[in-house]
Amino acid sequence: MVTRLREFIQSNSMILIGGFALSMFSYTCHADDCGAFVVDLLLGEPVPKDVLLDDLSSVRIIYLGEYHTIERHHKLQTDLLRSLAEGGMQLSLGMEMFSYDQQEILDRWLKGKDDIAGLIKDLGAERWTNLKAYEPVLVLARDLKFPIIALNAPEKLVRKVSRGGLESLSESERKSIPESLEQINPQYDRLLRIRLRVHRAFHDKGLKNVVLAQALRDQTMAGRVVSFLQSPDGKDRSMIVIAGSGHLNYGFGIPERVERHNNYKYRILLASESGELVLSEEEKRQSMPVDITHEDLRFIQRPIADYVYVVPLKDEDKSQETETASAHLE
Repeated sequence: MVTRLREFIQSNSMILIGGFALSMFSYTCHADDCGAFVVDLLLGEPVPKDVLLDDLSSVRIIYLGEYHTIERHHKLQTDLLRSLAEGGMQLSLGMEMFSYDQQEILDRWLKGKDDIAGLIKDLGAERWTNLKAYEPVLVLARDLKFPIIALNAPEKLVRKVSRGGLESLSESERKSIPESLEQINPQYDRLLRIRLRVHRAFHDKGLKNVVLAQALRDQTMAGRVVSFLQSPDGKDRSMIVIAGSGHLNYGFGIPERVERHNNYKYRILLASESGELVLSEEEKRQSMPVDITHEDLRFIQRPIADYVYVVPLKDEDKSQETETASAHLE
């Protein structure tokens, strides 16, 4: 799928770009984000920044899908937060990068003046591995006095479900499992199983628990989003949700589970991988080549998002095709 998507963007980027102002976002154009543009997947056309912001400002939840290690994605998040705030939008920021048991630590950081190093130290060993990359958006939200909500389930709990299923949990752990966890959309289940083939260690029997662990993250994050937006602190705010694209693609995962609780108006904006996701040596050892074709995904029959933020591919990206993968669950 990566190869086919790259070929499509390379062959069509000039058609989309021709005669159109591509300076979508206000940060300085770097080598990796020159020529960036946003495509409305329902209109099938690129859209200028003011049109995008007008639409995003009309909804209660803005889902921003990312690959966690791509710097361009973090710049987009910061720019959108700033631009929407400048337009007068009262916002909150929901982040996959923090688990709900870390909310107190996060709140203390928000009330203080420590840099990101102080937050990382306080979070300890269970912190998100590349939290430093989120410093600009975190500091901006703090400066704007926007609440930041820790959305995720504790990593130890997710890991335990992934390895042994719900039956491996203690009685007290079971009490922390959200209701309707096992109500997984069959299309989402099928999509996850297609994408999980990239992992060498996963086999058919073990996939059930891995899918269940993904659902645990999704349901926990959805519940946290709804709880805050219904709370006194959140009832007059919209929320930007920053999460891996795997939790948002096609409206599955978090958006679908939020809708089960409340029909908030929302938009999904994904950022393309565009050849920038480079696997570590350990990730390469744990993965294997998987060819996911357009035809493989036709069963979904809905757009992957409302908008996709894209940069054209460079020729040198071709040499990295065997070292990148979009099949990772983010």
